[in-house]
Amino acid sequence: MMQFTQIPQQYAPLGGELRYAVEQEAAGNIDIRIVDAAADGTGANRIPESDPDADGAAVSAGDGTALLGAKRFAATAAAAFDIAPYLRRRVRFVPATGGTAESVSPARTFRPGAETAEAPCLLTSMPLGRLIPEGACDELTLLAGGPCTVTVTALAGDTTVAESYRAAESGLQVFRLDLRDFPGAESLTVDAGACGTVVYSVIPARQGAVRLAWRSRAGSVEHYTFPVVRTEVVRSVRQQAYGPDGRTAATAETDRETVLVSAYEGRQVLDALAELTAAPEVWIAEGDTYTPADIATDEAVVQRHGTLSCLEIDVRPKRKIRTSWN
Repeated sequence: MMQFTQIPQQYAPLGGELRYAVEQEAAGNIDIRIVDAAADGTGANRIPESDPDADGAAVSAGDGTALLGAKRFAATAAAAFDIAPYLRRRVRFVPATGGTAESVSPARTFRPGAETAEAPCLLTSMPLGRLIPEGACDELTLLAGGPCTVTVTALAGDTTVAESYRAAESGLQVFRLDLRDFPGAESLTVDAGACGTVVYSVIPARQGAVRLAWRSRAGSVEHYTFPVVRTEVVRSVRQQAYGPDGRTAATAETDRETVLVSAYEGRQVLDALAELTAAPEVWIAEGDTYTPADIATDEAVVQRHGTLSCLEIDVRPKRKIRTSWN
């Protein structure tokens, strides 16, 4: 009989190892299959059917039924393995939207990021006191230890309005704050109970400002509005083909690069914005539309001695990867 002797902790970060270990009574082949697990409506997780006469163990991860990887340990009674490399390449973010039996480990949910976190907490790299333009949206990622209630309190002059939103399940939760639901608010407090509280000061929307969203080191999607567009540069790249009679065709592709400048910010905000230079996913946020973008800046200055600091970032629409025919 095979059994799991080690499994990762629930919500362990994908930045480190996710190590499993199995043992069986006698030495033999141990076949490991890493598969996506899908809910079947009862809350149980399904795995692909297997040969009932084959030894094997399955590790469930994800939300489909595809085989992510397989590994065989020959002539052994125990085996250990790390599944993190199989899962990292499947991470995608979408901003707000032995013997005759097989042994299956308990289901685990893993989160992007390199640092450990314990519920309840707020997963973020931005400070808990924030500025937000009128009509903008923000996203908070919560790791709840149980059912969670989020209360938004909006203050406008002498008027206070409070709205509560409840999630019945524990685990990772995404709360999206849309200021269009709180017109005229001068400040908002988002109280997520034991997970934490974020306070927003509402500032006037500035024409021409650009709001970026990016995947942070904490495993969350962060937002920031750059109030200044310093430069916009349009570049053209010509692709030419030649035949026996010389040039036969020519096409040109244009690429627009925009240099954005932040407001003068404290070190905590600038450190969070500096993540943009290495963020695996970045979007230009315009209302409910998120357009994938690339960051062309390789470094960010977060402190200058004796002066207030701001951060410059060069952003451009995400480039398509050309197919190689060679």
